[in-house]
Amino acid sequence: MTIWRGGLLPFAVVLVTCLGSFQAAAQSTDIFKGFSAKSKAAIEVDAETLEIFDEETQRVSIFAGGVTVRRGNTTMKAATIKLYTDKDSEDSNAFTRMEATGTVYVNSGNQTVTGGSAVVDNDAQTITLAGNVVLSQGKNVIVGERLVIDMATGRARVEQTPGKRIQGVFNPNVAKPDKPADTPTQ
Repeated sequence: MTIWRGGLLPFAVVLVTCLGSFQAAAQSTDIFKGFSAKSKAAIEVDAETLEIFDEETQRVSIFAGGVTVRRGNTTMKAATIKLYTDKDSEDSNAFTRMEATGTVYVNSGNQTVTGGSAVVDNDAQTITLAGNVVLSQGKNVIVGERLVIDMATGRARVEQTPGKRIQGVFNPNVAKPDKPADTPTQ
């Protein structure tokens, strides 16, 4: 198990000092910021079918068939996405939980995460992706079986099944010289 820390909703990790070059890539699961309960952006959904029903205190909306959900600069794609909203909430756009199944793809800018399923639980303030999770920002990539993000603390954890190891590729930032190399100094 590896533990990562970063800014609000860290995208991946800030590893030990020797991997500090991954910090920019590891920051900001601003990738999930659009799905935060604090987001005021409209939720845009594109799907083949929609089924809506009430289940106890929740209204459940099941979108199926090549579903795309956009909120702010965050896009999620999956085969099926279930949105749960509190029936008594004054804000009908605020969901308490989102469950995505099928190959799940989430993107924001140059940050991307994929997995077999995802759960955004705004009540518990957690985001969980499971099933061959791949996190990337630019050329930096990390792979594990499960990613759990605590939205309240900004702490993220990548887990791997017993006997397997978390894999990563981190490309250090290339320092740009102040002057071209062939310019004589005075």
